[in-house]
Amino acid sequence: MSTSPAPSSFDDALTRAVEAQRRSVLGAGAAVRLVGAAVFLAISTVLWLSGGEDWAPYPPLLAPFVGVAALLFALRRRPVARWLGVVQSPMDVALVYGIQHLALPVSPFPAGVAGFSLGLFALVVALSGLTLRGGVVYGTALLSALAQGALMRQAGVDWGPVAIAVVALVMVAVVSHYGTGRLRQLAVALSRAEVDRALEARRFQEVEEARRTIERMLSDAQARNDQLQALQRDKEQLTQFLVHDLRSPLSALTMTLSWMEQEVPVQGVLRESVRTGLAVTARLDRMISDLMDVPRLEQGRLEPRKVPFMAARLLDEVRRSLDGVARARRLTLDVEAPEELEVVGDSELLVRVVENLASNALRYAPTGGRVRLEAGADAECQWLAVRNDGPPIPPETRTRIFDKYMQGDAEKDSRRGYGLGLYFSRLAAEAHGGKLALEDTPGWSTSFVVRLPV
Repeated sequence: MSTSPAPSSFDDALTRAVEAQRRSVLGAGAAVRLVGAAVFLAISTVLWLSGGEDWAPYPPLLAPFVGVAALLFALRRRPVARWLGVVQSPMDVALVYGIQHLALPVSPFPAGVAGFSLGLFALVVALSGLTLRGGVVYGTALLSALAQGALMRQAGVDWGPVAIAVVALVMVAVVSHYGTGRLRQLAVALSRAEVDRALEARRFQEVEEARRTIERMLSDAQARNDQLQALQRDKEQLTQFLVHDLRSPLSALTMTLSWMEQEVPVQGVLRESVRTGLAVTARLDRMISDLMDVPRLEQGRLEPRKVPFMAARLLDEVRRSLDGVARARRLTLDVEAPEELEVVGDSELLVRVVENLASNALRYAPTGGRVRLEAGADAECQWLAVRNDGPPIPPETRTRIFDKYMQGDAEKDSRRGYGLGLYFSRLAAEAHGGKLALEDTPGWSTSFVVRLPV
């Protein structure tokens, strides 16, 4: 945003403006003096040549004045024009004094001529105020006082009137200087007010432009947000359609496996394979339920049905559903939980939570590694944990690993999912009034722990 100009630059600009006005005024004064002196010279010359001997002394006095005035007028646009006032004022005093000095001997009232000179000198002092220079004004007043005193004494006037005339000229100089000074101050005040007004108008314009820019940015952001929300709704609707379509063949497959379980012999490899297939289909059904329940958990519309259940039985169910994956990767998947430990919570939600955590652990555990499902309780909480000895999670990932759609590094892991498993698990734990955290446990590189209130 714009700021006020520095005082020095403002004063410099004002000084340049005053100098320009001074040159203009002094040029106009030089023109007036030149025209007036030329007319007076022409009249006095004509009267003298017509036989008026009384006018004979004036042309020789006016001719040099006209010449100097013409020279100063010609130089009014040059840099030396700034000294016109200094030269013009003494010339005016000298001209008035010379004319009145010549008029005194031939006038029948010399004291009247000397008194009339006071008005002329006062006019000269007032004209010197146009220079906007105090030194020129008071210098002109001093010269005028000396010339007036000399004329009055030449006319035989006493010292008292002379002193009064000098005081009058000094007062004229003070008033002239004070008046021009006040005009300068007024000009400065007006200039500053105009600058402040222009700055305020510019500041207001910039604020308005900033406001319009912010409103436009907010409008664009709102439009993008609406578009993203529409895309999110479309995505969720598409997910629901896909889930609905997936459940029909999955239900048929489950029914077929259930029939086979009843028909095959009680003992044998085939029956065990059928049971493994049933565990996998149950796991797929729970994964589909995760997709359906994430929006409900986000909106707080899914209330857990909290009932007591045996923690060891829940963990063993998860182990059986993932046993085939563990054997394929030569991983050790075991359960460690007190047989009598009873946990209060929604067993359907929590089995999906543990299964998501265990699937994640199996995915990142090294071949031949270990994954353990644990349960326990203390005075403050009950907990379910999934631990593995795979590579530790980087610090920059730990802070956002439970975010929605957070996925593993594609270059390091070709089996990454869609970033909903851990997110769903966190929401389900929080819906129970607990929390899911990544904790440091001796002997294990990675430990996901769900802590539930007692």
